[in-house]
Amino acid sequence: MLVGVLCTGLAAFAGLGDKGVYYTRTQIVFLAPISTAYPNALATRSEDIIDAAGAVAKSVTGPDPVTKYASPDVTLVGTGIRDGWSLVVPDTGGQWATNFPSQILNLDIVAPDRATVLQRQTTILRRVQENLDKLQSTRHVTPINEITITTAPRSTVIYHVGGSKPRMLGMTAALGIGLTAAVIVLAERFGRRRPTRSRR
Repeated sequence: MLVGVLCTGLAAFAGLGDKGVYYTRTQIVFLAPISTAYPNALATRSEDIIDAAGAVAKSVTGPDPVTKYASPDVTLVGTGIRDGWSLVVPDTGGQWATNFPSQILNLDIVAPDRATVLQRQTTILRRVQENLDKLQSTRHVTPINEITITTAPRSTVIYHVGGSKPRMLGMTAALGIGLTAAVIVLAERFGRRRPTRSRR
């Protein structure tokens, strides 16, 4: 009984000390070069531009395989990561297929403080631009035909993500009570099953 109370108290104390994390998902949009036939860079879709976005993402993140999720809406915070970043082309094919319908890179960043998120955001956006420039330069793309990038409006906002302390305390108390009750029941059953020694 005492052990259960102590464990519950420690869990509650740890939960109260959690200050949450800061998170952002910045969408980097790859734009087609403007021409007379295609005057709207935002509306122009191209497999080549999507491939370029993927190549730039890979050049920034390195050769490690990309973890696939059931939905592109899954975030780093949702997967339990509290300090890190990812840069991927949204894949709507799920876990068993591949489908890249848009020329966008999702830059997810999560960190314990806002300053770290902002610093990573600035650094990675600069690296994306530099790697895109390098990719087009090595392929001798003329300036008029160059792909450009922009960040989607309002996607650079940094959010604080933290749980509800009253809910956390309530859930901790419920789990603690349940665990203590289970231990008591098991102890009583174990005590009843212990064989008694006969006296001679």
